[in-house]
Amino acid sequence: MEILDRPSPNHNARPAGVRPDLLVIHGTAGETDAGDLAWCRDPRSGVSYHYLIGRDGRIYRLVPDEQRAWHAGVSEWEGRQGCNDYSIGVGLCNDGSRPYTAAQYEAAAWLVGELMRRWQIPPRRVVGHCHVSPGRKQDPWLHFHWGRLFEGVVR
Repeated sequence: MEILDRPSPNHNARPAGVRPDLLVIHGTAGETDAGDLAWCRDPRSGVSYHYLIGRDGRIYRLVPDEQRAWHAGVSEWEGRQGCNDYSIGVGLCNDGSRPYTAAQYEAAAWLVGELMRRWQIPPRRVVGHCHVSPGRKQDPWLHFHWGRLFEGVVR
């Protein structure tokens, strides 16, 4: 699959010596792919993911893996706070009320598999925004099929 580079200014350096060891899956809550992409690239938003997957399955790289994208906000996983420091954020364009597309599941499975291999991230460390920010965030929402994502991950 092809990854399209669409750099976002909404990132900074990870803390010294920290490498990604968690993947956080997001739903964008946006109405259109173009709107989601523009929002993540707007310096005024202060928000970005490392990758954004459009409804058509296109994958956009917004922030290099080695950098700290601003996607999880106030967050914690397994007692460790500040998930942005040690995670890679993958956003899927979705308004929160409709199913994700087959093209998105296919692209997400491919990308997640690649990232798991590249960074040696086990499946138990692929989580939703709702898991790292409970009570504050609900995405990727109950209609996200985790099994469908992992069925497509090639190991």
